[in-house]
Amino acid sequence: MSEETKAPETKAPEATKAPEAEAAPEPVDPRIEQATERLEFLRGKVVAKFGEDVLEAAELKQFQPTITIKNQHWVEVVEFFKTEATLGFVYPELMAGTDYKDYIEVYVLLHSFTLDYDVSLKTRTPRENASIPSITPLFAGFNWEEREIFDLLGVNFPGHPDMRRIMLEDHWVGHPLRKDYVVEN
Repeated sequence: MSEETKAPETKAPEATKAPEAEAAPEPVDPRIEQATERLEFLRGKVVAKFGEDVLEAAELKQFQPTITIKNQHWVEVVEFFKTEATLGFVYPELMAGTDYKDYIEVYVLLHSFTLDYDVSLKTRTPRENASIPSITPLFAGFNWEEREIFDLLGVNFPGHPDMRRIMLEDHWVGHPLRKDYVVEN
C-alpha cells in the first residue's frame, strides 16, 4: 500500500486512567504484635527499676521477648523478674551456655504463671577468665546447669554452692564445648 492510499490514522480517545490502587499493607502477624507488647512491658519494668545501664539488648527472638543483661547486674535483674509481684517469673525452664568465639553467653528461660508467658534472659562474659554470678541461690534447679556450663565451657559461677565438674573426670584438661578446644591424643 502506498502512503497515499493509507487510511488516515485516528487517535483513540485516551481512556481515563483509574487511580493506581495503593498496595494494601501486609497484615501484621499477631504473634509479633503480642510479643512486641510483652517485650516493651518487660523492658519498661526493668528500666523503671534499674535504668537503661543494666541492659545490653532487648529484642524478639522467634516471638520470644529476649533481654540481654550486663554481667554485673545479672543476679539483681533475674531476682527482680522472679520476685516482682507483677512479673512472677518463678518457674525455671532451662539454662544453657554458648561459645561465640569472642564471648560466652548464658541463657535462661523463665515462665510466669502470673503473666502466662516466658521470657529469655541472657548475659555474657569474656572468654578469658569467664565468670557469671550464680543464680542457683534464686533457682536451685539451675544447680546442675551451672555446673554443666562450668564443666563444658569453663564459665565460673561465683556464689554457686558446689562448683565442680559434673560430666567430665576431674583430671580432664579443657572445656570441650569451646570453639578452640583441641582433642589431644
